[in-house]
Amino acid sequence: MTVLAVTLCLSWLFWTLSVVWRHRKPGAAATALQPVLVAYASQTGSARALALQQQQALGGPAQASILPLSELVPRQLSQVQKAVFVVSTYGDGEPPDNGRRFYRELQNLTADTAADGASGVLSSLAYEVVALGDSSYPKFCQFGVDLFSQLARLGAKATAPLQTRDQQQTAAEGSVIWQSWQLVSRQRLNAGPEPGLYLLRFNTAQPLPNWRAGDLVAIKPYNNDQATARRYSVASVPADNELQLVVRQQVNEQGEPGLCSGWLTDSAGLGQRIKMQLVQNPACHIAEYQAPLLLIGAGSGLAGIRGHLAERAQQLQAGPAWLIFGERTATLNQPLQAELTRWQHAGVLQQLDCALSRDPDNPRYVQDIVAASAEQVNRFIGKGGHVYVCGRYQGMGLAVDVSLRTALGNAAYQQMLAQGRYHRDLY
Repeated sequence: MTVLAVTLCLSWLFWTLSVVWRHRKPGAAATALQPVLVAYASQTGSARALALQQQQALGGPAQASILPLSELVPRQLSQVQKAVFVVSTYGDGEPPDNGRRFYRELQNLTADTAADGASGVLSSLAYEVVALGDSSYPKFCQFGVDLFSQLARLGAKATAPLQTRDQQQTAAEGSVIWQSWQLVSRQRLNAGPEPGLYLLRFNTAQPLPNWRAGDLVAIKPYNNDQATARRYSVASVPADNELQLVVRQQVNEQGEPGLCSGWLTDSAGLGQRIKMQLVQNPACHIAEYQAPLLLIGAGSGLAGIRGHLAERAQQLQAGPAWLIFGERTATLNQPLQAELTRWQHAGVLQQLDCALSRDPDNPRYVQDIVAASAEQVNRFIGKGGHVYVCGRYQGMGLAVDVSLRTALGNAAYQQMLAQGRYHRDLY
């Protein structure tokens, strides 16, 4: 009995330590930093790629540390002589998800605290800010502008003016080889007069590259190197032995199809080769397969959702997954319905709820299901569950964020964000 008791106590202790380690506060453990730090905030991987280039230009890992802002707290800035911040702007001028906690803590510092208190001596910090943004949005590089100002307010010394870059013109994409993929199948997933939603399948004669659920592909319309690349969520995993995309055909006010979506869903012929570039998106990687996973999306957001379900299907003893998915109307050919049903029967998908925004009897959106199921959402996510949201930022993405914050309560919502359990692939 004594041996059994000791064994149980040790097992409990190791389990407790593992939970504490997984959910420790970011930056709580002392991190040995080089005199120069490159810190990045990235929603889709562009800032991370550019930050890695900055690190190499500064002498590599031997001379410069690199950290996402999600793993940095302001007091750690007292350990370095210079910090180079490479940050994207997300949504309506916001920080990316992996920079929100750091920026909130930075805003809460006062100049006196920063200069004299335990939070760090920002008056001895030299810094630069490289801001990435999309010049088609009115608040171009707004987070970079705000971060630059906050650091100056706290006494840090800028060694260069704020650098702004249009995300489409950065060197990050050009540093990766474009690979040729052949379009082998195109299937419309919806019916009726609404813009088509298409499942596209591609294969390649080259060695199949490695990618993760949550990653993206960049595509230049009509293989035109001068065109601005569009990014799409990857809907498959390497185990599928093909690359899949789910693309909504965009239509402008004149009824003309979008330059890239129209090409992919209509103009490109079967068998045509299309150049693509896989883009890592670590913010949307989910490695804790045993943790509960709430998937929320609408329309072409099914792409990222399908990728995560396919990845979980490859794991033994994966945790429960719950999908809340939205479309405009019910059609005879529901998006990938047969595959979703198969995953339900296999236990990969525990629960599936659909919201039809144009249903004549019960119109609703995915955020309505989250709000109506607030108690269940809270229990399901608990203290260790992950949430992945894929689809449009305006409308669905913002509304889901509000519903989640209400369902969880602000404290649990902030904890989920700080622990990297909230993944948003929104466009």
